[in-house]
Amino acid sequence: MPQAERERADQAVSQAALISRADELESASAQWQHAATVGLDTEFVRERTFFPRPGLVQASEGRQVWLLDAVALPQMAPLAGLLDDRERIKILHSVGEDMEIFRILTGTVPDPLFDTQIAAAMLGQPLQVRYEQLVADTLGVELAGGKARSNWCKRPLTRDLLSYAAQDVIWLPRLQQHLAERLDKAGRLAWLLEDCARLVESARADDAAPALLRVKGAGRLSDDALAALADLAQWREQTARDRDLPRSFVIRDEDLLRLAESAVKGRLDDALRALPDPVRRRYRDQLVEMLAVDGSRDFNRPAALTALSPDQRDWIGNAQQAVRRIAEALNIEPALIASKRELTRIARGERPDWLQGWRGPLLSELLES
Repeated sequence: MPQAERERADQAVSQAALISRADELESASAQWQHAATVGLDTEFVRERTFFPRPGLVQASEGRQVWLLDAVALPQMAPLAGLLDDRERIKILHSVGEDMEIFRILTGTVPDPLFDTQIAAAMLGQPLQVRYEQLVADTLGVELAGGKARSNWCKRPLTRDLLSYAAQDVIWLPRLQQHLAERLDKAGRLAWLLEDCARLVESARADDAAPALLRVKGAGRLSDDALAALADLAQWREQTARDRDLPRSFVIRDEDLLRLAESAVKGRLDDALRALPDPVRRRYRDQLVEMLAVDGSRDFNRPAALTALSPDQRDWIGNAQQAVRRIAEALNIEPALIASKRELTRIARGERPDWLQGWRGPLLSELLES
């Protein structure tokens, strides 16, 4: 990294200020519309709520930084325009929960997307490489970390936090350029674009997985108990959303399991008595009504909660070995190609959509076995 370029980046970080008014946001929008690539990040709080509380959105085209105050500007139409602009690449590192923040603030998600964490993994970096580590390895710039868990909704934000937030995006356009060139040279740029497009489509579809699959330990229940648990899990999901509470703040997984098992054995009262007092007082009547279902429920056990056969387990073990060999030849982590969870889906007869992309030819022999 040339010293002059590093100094310009440092100056942009030091000059980054909080944008808290609609006219300031419009002005920022007019500036970033001239950029081909824009780095983005979000800061939020999610400790005692179901939905994340947006605190900050950071944007940079590599020369200046805009820090958008999500507390003062809970709706950001100009940002939505950027996210939807197909002419501008949006760069993030490990997009994760950022997609949910963007949907809350704008109703949309960044497209097209370039995720620098995935890009780095396709070039042999650890699958979960941190942004600070990637910047250091790629650009030779040391960044201070450790502030992600700060209260980003508290005002005023300190200068240290604003600088930290600005550092999180100022280097993204440079990383994108460097990684894209290396991926193109390695013949893997299409891999990255495919995976990022799939992330965008998944974010647009939101999480459609049954609430039942979020209950740890559900797979050990009988079909009858699992049917009761499915109703309980869906009720908890809706209650958590309605009250904006973490699922465990409504009722814990272990309590749901106990209720479902006790209900089908005719011992519901015992399970109700075992609940924490606040939970029992608030929800007892709802739980009793929900679990007092005459006759069998219309329920089919999800494939993900069906026990694997010995042949399936053997296939998964062999598949993992094959994936490791392929990954070693490509100098990438095996999980980037197919994790054990994804291989288990295949063993159960599923054909995930990612098999239609770059991974399909790599795993063709495995799929035929």
